[in-house]
Amino acid sequence: MRKMLPLLITILIAMPMAINATNNNNPPEKPVITGPTEGEAGKTYTYTIVSTDPDGDKIYYCIDWGDGNEFCTDLMESGKEYQASHAWQEKGTYVITVTATDEHGATSEPATLQVKMPFVMPIKDFRILKPRYGIYVFGFKVFPMFGQIVIGDIKVQVKAPENIVRVEFLLPLACHCGMELMHIDTTPPFEWNWNKDYDDKEIKDEGFTELVVRGYDSEWNEYKDSITLYKVRI
Repeated sequence: MRKMLPLLITILIAMPMAINATNNNNPPEKPVITGPTEGEAGKTYTYTIVSTDPDGDKIYYCIDWGDGNEFCTDLMESGKEYQASHAWQEKGTYVITVTATDEHGATSEPATLQVKMPFVMPIKDFRILKPRYGIYVFGFKVFPMFGQIVIGDIKVQVKAPENIVRVEFLLPLACHCGMELMHIDTTPPFEWNWNKDYDDKEIKDEGFTELVVRGYDSEWNEYKDSITLYKVRI
């Protein structure tokens, strides 16, 4: 019994400390979700998720895509970004829900991001007119060619059927994680004066890039066209 006494004393001393440590455990911060909020049904999109645990504990993420699919990651270091990809197969609006849980079981407040996956209508008469098939210098086509080279500023022009009430102009994000809405025009002729030099760390607006236009009718059916071009700033 005397030999067991030091062990019992150690256990009795350690138990309140362990209980107190558990009670003082803080949940991770509410996660931050970044990624596209609009897209096409059936296409895969990538989202970046990150959270920080105040106690420096390892954490894992549980992701609900809003369409019946969900999963949880393995434990990882606090503050480490996690990238997850998903494709929504049906047209609709979905809510991504993410929680972060630390290694002791404390769970963060859920973070949400709403995404819209509209059905894309056939292009028909909806298309980019300018720039198209040529070398453009400050908005003027100086030489026809297969493909597009744009030097300096240009006014992007879109041909659209009469039922179109809204046209959006988009450029790729520099992180290759989606598109950024640059301009909205609700009055024909639908145009965007592309005359601004954007932050290269945020928007891919120089060198080889993609110009995307999306049109919507009064029922929010979507039309889309895109071109690849080489853009030179002066």
